[in-house]
Amino acid sequence: MNLRISLILIIILSWVSIFGVLVYKSDIGKEKEDEASSYFYRISSKDITNISISHDATTMSWHLEDNIWYFDNLKGIPADSYRWGGIIDLLAGPKLYRTISENIENKSIYGLENPQTEISLYLKNGEIRILYIGNETPDKANNYAYLEGIEKLVMLDATWKGVIARLVEDPPYPKWIYKFNPEEAFEIVAMKKGDIYKAYSKTDDVWFECILPITTNPCEGNIKANNNMISNFLIDFSNINILRAIKLNLMFYEDYQEYGLGLDAPYIDIKTMSKDQNGTNVIYNTSISIGSLNEDNSGYFAVAKQTKDVILTDKIWTDKILSIFN
Repeated sequence: MNLRISLILIIILSWVSIFGVLVYKSDIGKEKEDEASSYFYRISSKDITNISISHDATTMSWHLEDNIWYFDNLKGIPADSYRWGGIIDLLAGPKLYRTISENIENKSIYGLENPQTEISLYLKNGEIRILYIGNETPDKANNYAYLEGIEKLVMLDATWKGVIARLVEDPPYPKWIYKFNPEEAFEIVAMKKGDIYKAYSKTDDVWFECILPITTNPCEGNIKANNNMISNFLIDFSNINILRAIKLNLMFYEDYQEYGLGLDAPYIDIKTMSKDQNGTNVIYNTSISIGSLNEDNSGYFAVAKQTKDVILTDKIWTDKILSIFN
């Protein structure tokens, strides 16, 4: 009798286990279905090859080359890896807040007749997905939008749209494409073969040659420098002429040596001071290390703004910068 009861219990438990597995698998499928429905559209990030974004009558575009995203209008210049991180995933599928209508009857009501923002995604198979984004909703939490070819009117998160629009308003240029106001410079330090070769500091709009070795911050000196020479140097330095990126995100010292960018390479650092949005004086450093000429002598290998990227700077521009060592 006990044996029969045991067998019946074993059979019941087996069926319960099978039923539980079926329910679990069914729930997994439902979760995937719910997840897919929470996006307006989904594209594999690996399928996107080109991106064009227009916002407020300004257009920026990028293309993928060797797994790196480059600006279309700047030859050989990649998007900043920090700013660009996650952008492709965002573009591959914006979260859907709400579907308002399966058909848009009057686009102008929602700012979609002449939309403020237009996003074009070019895919490997030749397809193009174009997303139009119009006015904000009354609570400013979302934007009205629709996808070309699908006349469905939806609401997308306004924060998502803001991140994408910023790529046009404030393009993700790499840090080594720097700009600064020459008039805000107050110290120049030039190093060669690991030692400070020359240094200058500004007091009351007059430049002085600093006493070496430097013992103060900023450096100090009593001999007046050639103000015109320094003024022209700063103007040139502030308008860096970059031909293209060479290698990105190098990690080891040996990686830089093949470009003549060892510790003995000419190095220039310029300090500037400007006020931030709160009116506080902030000091910035803008630097460049200059290595060897490339094979066709069109430019010098360099590292700017203490990044990990090797770039190629125009030879004529770089020779002007190197003149500070004369």
